[in-house]
Amino acid sequence: MRLTPPDEYFHHQVALPHSMVGSSDPSWRERYWISIQDVDRQDTVLTCGIGQYPNQDVQEAFVVVAEGGKQRNLRLARELGARSDVMQVGPLTIEVVRPFHDLHLVLDENPSGVAFDLHWIGTMEPVLEGRHFQVSRNRATYDAIRYVQLGRASGTLVTPDGERQVRPEHWWGERDHSWGTRPLPRVPGAPPGQRPEWRMLMFCPIQMPDFGLHIYLYEAEPGRPVHLSAGISRPLGREAGDDFPGEAIVGVDHDLTWVAGAPAPTLSGGTIVVRLADGRKLDFSVRALPGRACLRGGGYEGWNGWFQGHWKGENSLEHDVWDLTDESQFYRYAKASSDHLIEVQHDGRTGYGVMEYLVLPGYPKYQEAIPPRPRVER
Repeated sequence: MRLTPPDEYFHHQVALPHSMVGSSDPSWRERYWISIQDVDRQDTVLTCGIGQYPNQDVQEAFVVVAEGGKQRNLRLARELGARSDVMQVGPLTIEVVRPFHDLHLVLDENPSGVAFDLHWIGTMEPVLEGRHFQVSRNRATYDAIRYVQLGRASGTLVTPDGERQVRPEHWWGERDHSWGTRPLPRVPGAPPGQRPEWRMLMFCPIQMPDFGLHIYLYEAEPGRPVHLSAGISRPLGREAGDDFPGEAIVGVDHDLTWVAGAPAPTLSGGTIVVRLADGRKLDFSVRALPGRACLRGGGYEGWNGWFQGHWKGENSLEHDVWDLTDESQFYRYAKASSDHLIEVQHDGRTGYGVMEYLVLPGYPKYQEAIPPRPRVER
């Protein structure tokens, strides 16, 4: 056991120092996911994440930038050691300037050619999801919780194609903070994973001009959620009132359309209807925009031997560039879902967000979204 700076403060919740967590499960992790999009040009999505696995002695991070049919990926990892109180992996640093209001994101010069100095500014109150608990093979494979928040970004972004000014009127964003146990990628000798009960997934934070909406939905079949956690958020500092839909969400209906013949499920548009506890319904019209960052570039589901939560040495860095217009490879890139930029219309107002989605064989409503399985998958 070792002491770290947070041990000076009154935040302990188990009889251990802060460098340790209350579970010995190797999959226990705490993670940030942060995404920002240029809603003016509509073709650029920057997503980054950072997380640590205390029982694996690993802190890791990723950055992906998709624009103009190209995606640049950067994957980072380090030994967690005694530095569990800082979010810094190689050239990437995230600093909490003011909780729920201001995060400072800095990516220093590195071999990928991507760098930034950004502030992620919260505009809406965070939505705390319900606890996600799931058992497989008599073991709690999911026992986690997260909050999701909507905001804007400002600063500078540099890629090999040039420098761009990030201004909050055009760069909208979403983030989450999760902690708990979730499945790690399998290792040799582990029992095979069980087929999930869910067949369709939707993770969708949306920012309207005067309120926010977040939906996290797993469905086994249309209208039968395996897990639903959804909420409406008001602007930071604003109290709920008659003009703010503050009721709990009790159900979500969706009717989505898909790009025919796409090499991986690709959203085109559709509608989402949110049902509130008081009987009201809120209708949202969705249109998919070109911006789409494939999360496998950050190690989701693994990429060429890089798996989230696995030990990668004291310090590790790798990067690559993907051609998102290459249909022969796009299924590989998109199979672990993506942050797909969407435009949303509600009650005459326009908002933006991202939708992460997966549709598996056996889900009857959207079979047209599932492409033929490629002959070779690496």
